Amino acid sequence: MAADEASPARRGRKSRGARRVIGFRLAVDKADLAREVATAEGFEHLSDWVSQTVTEYIDNTDLGKAHLLKAAQMPG
Repeated sequence: MAADEASPARRGRKSRGARRVIGFRLAVDKADLAREVATAEGFEHLSDWVSQTVTEYIDNTDLGKAHLLKAAQMPG
């Protein structure tokens, strides 16, 4: 691919919009398994698999309930 060509979108990335880098620690055995699962699902990069997994989790979570719990915990 020539330097001026746009690279194709990686699986797990819907756009190149605003992003935030998040770092975390994971036990070695869990990290190895996560990489194995990501590869088996066709992802070249573990970070793309993590991003898609988190996005799917959020999309399937009732955030209204989470916001209500947070509000109930606030003093006042």
